Amino acid sequence: MRDLDPRVKLLWMVICTTGALVFYDPIWMMGLACFSLVGTLVLGADLKSFIARFRHFLGFLSFVVLLQVIFNRSGAPVLSINSFVLLYSAGLNRGIIIALRYFVILCAASVMVEENNRKVIAALTQMGIPYTFSFMLLTALRFLPLFRSSFSNALVAIQLRGVELNKIPWNKRLYFYSSLILPVVADAVVRAQQLATVMEARGFGALPQRTSYVQVAMKFKDWTFAILLFGLCGFAFKLYYFKF
Repeated sequence: MRDLDPRVKLLWMVICTTGALVFYDPIWMMGLACFSLVGTLVLGADLKSFIARFRHFLGFLSFVVLLQVIFNRSGAPVLSINSFVLLYSAGLNRGIIIALRYFVILCAASVMVEENNRKVIAALTQMGIPYTFSFMLLTALRFLPLFRSSFSNALVAIQLRGVELNKIPWNKRLYFYSSLILPVVADAVVRAQQLATVMEARGFGALPQRTSYVQVAMKFKDWTFAILLFGLCGFAFKLYYFKF
């Protein structure tokens, strides 16, 4: 399934992210997360790379769940000590839904990151989407790993200067993390300027229409998979709204 048409993968990504925004039931979100994970592996994402990306987001997802559990004080009590309620059902459900929502979005992004840029741009252009918009979309997706790389390099630079982050209290450690925002943003601006220089040197946008030697075409397997996705999407949304 790794050689599927990029438009089919985009359709799968749109269905997953739409479901993540529409579903507000933890059971449905768990099912969507399993569907997204299976689709991520089937559509060509590397398992080791996906696990590495997910490990970077694990702390953030745990923090989001903890915030919902602490500040959402509605619903039925789930966990209490004497008369003080520690955990409510609404806070727990909300935290699970938000964490799974980020997980689904991460799965969808992992598939598109592994896809060939030229094929995606060619597929979007053949759908009638302007080339400039397609190029901007793919460039934005490619900049996400660069942000992570810049942040890691900044952390290494701080540690090489003798700062031991493991021995710093959490309140001061947050100050160090916040101080990394400026160099990361500055590095992103420099990369963007270099990209703009290269685009200008290669005559980007000089002609009203751009040609490409890369051509993609929907095959029988692509149409079958797309129809299957439409059918599953329609059945799932109909069943969800019929239930609620």
